[in-house]
Amino acid sequence: MARIGFNDEYVSGELEKVGNVLTVPINLYLIGGAAMIKYGLKAATKDIDVLFSTQREAVELVNALMKVEYHQIQSGRLAPEYKMMSATRIVENHDGFRWDIFHEYVCKKLRLSPGMIKRAKPFVKTGLLNVRIISKEDIFLLKSVTERDDDEDDLLLLARSGLDWEAILNECIGQSRCDMMCEIDLYDKLDKLRTSYGLETPISDRISTISYEQMDRWFEDTIYIELNVNPMKLADLLERFRCDEGILLPTLANLERLGRIEKINDKYTIK
Repeated sequence: MARIGFNDEYVSGELEKVGNVLTVPINLYLIGGAAMIKYGLKAATKDIDVLFSTQREAVELVNALMKVEYHQIQSGRLAPEYKMMSATRIVENHDGFRWDIFHEYVCKKLRLSPGMIKRAKPFVKTGLLNVRIISKEDIFLLKSVTERDDDEDDLLLLARSGLDWEAILNECIGQSRCDMMCEIDLYDKLDKLRTSYGLETPISDRISTISYEQMDRWFEDTIYIELNVNPMKLADLLERFRCDEGILLPTLANLERLGRIEKINDKYTIK
């Protein structure tokens, strides 16, 4: 059964309820659909996504929500895309309104960075709750790493509202790390928006170049790790990675050129 949407008045009312029962002040960063309502880009949202810089504040919010008749959702009730978000806690009230609560990271990928904090706008102070809204640019970037049903529509709305694309690209590059290359996620979403809706952005070519370079680097590192465990013949590598020679041979040649691997008796091994 499809979940219903909740308007600005409802969202504001729930924020006020929480603020009135808090026992200590907390700073909450509003992200996602609820933030888009405040920017005038949506009329309703199914949930409110919030991000905290400290775990203590996240815990205080959950405690306050329990006082106003929210309950934690069991993981078995969550759709796969919600499980992938890795929220610190997901709670819901009797109306079906849901809070997705994140501490520092969203989807274990993007973090609440100093740049995001600087760009966030003060929204409202209600009771002991201080609410700030992150920028449209950062909402776009955060939605580029999630896979919920409405995300693509939201990304299009945000893009058409006018964005500082350089800020998005710079934040994305700044957030990237060896175990999480968010440029690939951003490129994937921009490519979908381009092919489905004809959306062109000034960063498309650059993010495409960076993404392919990162994918090549990931492939090289993965092969190196495999060969470190067990030297393999070309046929074994082709079977292991399920790709053709046109993809694998250039990667192996580059690893040899860099001096990372060598070929001995028809087997590739680390050097």
